[in-house]
Amino acid sequence: MQALITLLNPFSWHFTIITYLTEDMADFLEAPVPYLIGVSSSTWDKIGSIKEYPPEIVIFDLESQENKTFTDFPSLPTPYGQELLSEFREIINRKDRRIQSIR
Repeated sequence: MQALITLLNPFSWHFTIITYLTEDMADFLEAPVPYLIGVSSSTWDKIGSIKEYPPEIVIFDLESQENKTFTDFPSLPTPYGQELLSEFREIINRKDRRIQSIR
């Protein structure tokens, strides 16, 4: 979670962080505030199928490095938003090139 927050640079995170969410704490996903929450794949498979969560929740699978909720990137504030977006796209392109070279 700390690495993810570091990637937000030059922005800083001043909201809720839960490094590991258990099944008992699933109600925290409905909090009306911004948050970063770590959930294992097995826990998400259990709680994600129980009910539908709001579309504002962005799910990113760190194990597979896949975005699970949106197909296009949201609009980001300028000027840093475009810089962050280009860096993010470059990371994804490097990952894709690495996967193709392994195959």
